Amino acid sequence: MMAGTPGQSASFSQDLDAMFGLDSEGGLDSEGRGVGHLEQTVEEKYATYIVSPFRWSSNIAPELRDPVLSDHLPLFGLKPRQGKTQQHSWQACLELYRKPRWSTVGRASGSRIGLMLPLADRIWSCAMGLQMKYHLKLHERYGPLVRIGPKHISFSDSSLIPQIYGITSKFWKVVNLPPGLREQTKLMIFQSDFYKMFDIKAPGGQVPTVFSVRDENRHRGIKRPIAGAYSMSTMKELEPMNDACSAILLRKLDGMVGQDIDLGKWVHWYAFDVITSITFSNRMGFMEQEEDVQNIIAAIEGRLVYNSIVGQAPYLHRYLFGNSFVTWLVGFIPALAVLNSSRHIVAFATQNLQRYQNKEFNTVHLQDMLDRFKRYRDGEQVMNDDELLSNAVSNIFAGSDTTAASLRAIFYYLCRNKEAQKKLLAEIDEADRKGELSDPVTFAESQNLRYFQAVIKEALRMHPAVGLLLERLVPAGGAEVAGIHLTEGTVIGMNPWVAARDKVVYGPDPYVFRPERWLEADEQSLKLMERNFLAFGSGTRTCLGRNISQLEISKVVPQVLRRFEFELAGPPGREWRLHCYWFVRQTGLICRVKRRKE
Repeated sequence: MMAGTPGQSASFSQDLDAMFGLDSEGGLDSEGRGVGHLEQTVEEKYATYIVSPFRWSSNIAPELRDPVLSDHLPLFGLKPRQGKTQQHSWQACLELYRKPRWSTVGRASGSRIGLMLPLADRIWSCAMGLQMKYHLKLHERYGPLVRIGPKHISFSDSSLIPQIYGITSKFWKVVNLPPGLREQTKLMIFQSDFYKMFDIKAPGGQVPTVFSVRDENRHRGIKRPIAGAYSMSTMKELEPMNDACSAILLRKLDGMVGQDIDLGKWVHWYAFDVITSITFSNRMGFMEQEEDVQNIIAAIEGRLVYNSIVGQAPYLHRYLFGNSFVTWLVGFIPALAVLNSSRHIVAFATQNLQRYQNKEFNTVHLQDMLDRFKRYRDGEQVMNDDELLSNAVSNIFAGSDTTAASLRAIFYYLCRNKEAQKKLLAEIDEADRKGELSDPVTFAESQNLRYFQAVIKEALRMHPAVGLLLERLVPAGGAEVAGIHLTEGTVIGMNPWVAARDKVVYGPDPYVFRPERWLEADEQSLKLMERNFLAFGSGTRTCLGRNISQLEISKVVPQVLRRFEFELAGPPGREWRLHCYWFVRQTGLICRVKRRKE
């Protein structure tokens, strides 16, 4: 039974005080009206509903779920009294909670109410794979700053992007205190433990990846030795490996003309063959075998589900797959073992590293990324084996899913928008007629296809690969954000899906696929659109593999559309399905293949 029975309104008020960071002088009077500081921080019309309408119960109350927020909003243990205030009471509690008008968000973490309702709310929406839609609905209702957890703020005001994510921003994934200050003041070190879920377990212990490392200084140290391997000049040198995979995809599509195929699976297999080729010089053969080789794709998806859900309350990890006994136990339960697939992914990368070092691959003229990792020297220091493994795992984790999601989005929106597909095909045909495209298409040539580049931008705007909050922490000493003082350690972030649907930036039709917006925009508008384009992150944490994805997409799409076009198959109105577990994965992209030319 939760604290706060019908006869304990004082206890309930104290919980509210803790939730809003109020001192003992603030709270609610006997009639539920705001007094003290509460009157100054929230609207009285909401405060009147807080105490009296509630009673506590151990039963779930699905009839109270607010459909404006989410069809899946769970209310664990909370049930209001019957009466005309029934609906308003729950909405009022959310209104009070969501609107961050107080100046001490960081102190609200001790509230039992604050921990229970929004956390359960967040975990449930994440478990259902709905967080990107959930955040959009929250901002539509509550405005540019929404409190989504005891110490979590989601923002939608695009003018805050430079402050939170800019190159010079001090909003990092960890709160760094000046040297000696922690010892002098006994202050704790705040860090976004969500990212810790993406660390890997190497032979030498837990190793952060370039994505998961929280400390900005350490991030620079990890990134510096490998940045050159991800440069666009390096990507161009790897084009032959990409071309070999594109040739296999074209050959397979040629054999499926007139058939309905799961195009989503094929582009995922293509992306995985490319990333293993350019990382290890070892194409894994997903397309040739027409299957998930070694179940590695399923393993990655399973781990992303676990990371995303448990990452909403990362302290639970130590009791779940962060616990060696639990890990051993679930190994006997196949349905759960796939969620703890990180060891399988690390083993996959380790196996390829070992084969690479044993020269089982054709290493005579290797120019792959692993070769660059190994040859790089920072002074006299060479990257150790654990760091090599970490970078290889990062490539596998991020290099396939992001590209696959982007390719699915491009083909889906082209199929849904025949006029856009017609314009793109005409542009490709015209470039072919003028002799401006090689066979296969080079990356440099694809950059001259202006409408195609607009299609890429628009598809990735409509469907950013990441659908969860890009978390950052308020720096030491706190900070003013949109006129509100947030205490140090408060988590704040923006969902790329929210950024992509800002009407102020993208115009009155942000939910419409319209590539022309990128061609019609003036210089200032285009600059704002680019700033809000968070498909690959922003600032110093921009996705290191962005160029890999751009290379693959820019080359394979025009190459495929030279010969084939696609239309959505199945009954009218059939739609793909979206599943948000960090990456927003799409399923059900069933298309009919049509041949355009030999």
